[in-house]
Order: sequence, then structure tokens, then C-alpha cells
Amino acid sequence: MIFLFMAWGAWITATFILDKKKTFRLPVAMGSLMLIILHSKSITIYSIQIGAASFLLIFSAYLLVYQGTWLKKIYLFFSVMIIMLGYIGFYLLELYDPVWVLVDRKILLSVGLLLIGWMLYPVSFVYRYAAIVIGSLQGEVFLSVFFSKWKMPYPIGSNDYLDVLALTISALLTVYAARRLLFGVKRAVKDGFKEKKQMVH
Repeated sequence: MIFLFMAWGAWITATFILDKKKTFRLPVAMGSLMLIILHSKSITIYSIQIGAASFLLIFSAYLLVYQGTWLKKIYLFFSVMIIMLGYIGFYLLELYDPVWVLVDRKILLSVGLLLIGWMLYPVSFVYRYAAIVIGSLQGEVFLSVFFSKWKMPYPIGSNDYLDVLALTISALLTVYAARRLLFGVKRAVKDGFKEKKQMVH
């Protein structure tokens, strides 16, 4: 429900609220609508169930960063590995000792992904998004293979995963928008002081 609420919100915003001149308006509207359609679909490969929305998510992430320089791609690789290990570590620690997870696991995991992504990419929102999506999905693949050895089914990109990702991306967008707003206010205040000084002189 969290994912569907966020996805519908993104689709409505991109379709009816955003300026039509914005270049990212159409990809966001189409992507969110496709995710809503695919969220209940799944594909089974070698007895491993994979959510259809996962393919669209990882494709979008790679599409956003494929034109980057080799240096950026190397840094992205290590960033993805860090996020993947953190994602796996959280789940295994929760499995070993679930008592320590006092807060809702979705919120806790979302905050963890947000903090790691922000530390790795404090400036670039696009690379932050790509690293979180690729790293978390690779963590999902590892966990599915790991649990399959004990005949424990673990679907990749399940609805729980989509909820976590939706919370993480929503938090990323909220912080990004807040920073832009704060920057705009500071700039307006500085411009106001400059105008007052010019009037005084």
C-alpha cells in the first residue's frame, strides 16, 4: 500500500501538476504507471520468483548512469557493493536476532539506505538513486540465492521491497526539495540585503 500510494502520487504529480516543459515529466509519469501495473506481476526463473517491477527499476537505474565517465562507473561499482552488503547485513542480523529491530523494519531499512546513499553521493541525486536501486536489488538477489539453499523461498523485488524503496525515494525527494527550498530562501535573502545596501549607498 505504501508503494502504490507513492507511485500514484508520482503519476498524478507528473501528469497534472508538473510544468509540461519539464523534460523528466513524461519518463516519471510513464515509469510510475508501469510500476503500478507491474507491481503484482512476477516471473519465475530457476524456482526463484522475481517481481516484474524489479526489471523496470534496475533498467531505469542503469539508463540514468550509463553515460557517465569510467571514474564515475568505478565509484558507482564500489558504492553499489557497499549498499548491497549493508542491505544483506541488515536482513541477516534481523534473522539472527529480530528483537533489536524495535522500529518498523521498513522505516529502519529505508533510513539506512537513505543515510548510506547520501554519504556516498552527497551531491548527485541521480547517482544516489541509481546506487540505492542497484545495490538493494543485488542484495535481494543474494538473499534469494542464500535462502534457496535451505529451501526457504525469498522473492526478489517483493511488495515489501517496493514499500522500502518507495519510502527511501520519497525521503530522498523530500530532503532534496527541502535543500533546494532552503537554498532559494538564502539566495532571496542575500539579494534583498544587496538591494537594501544599494538603496542606502
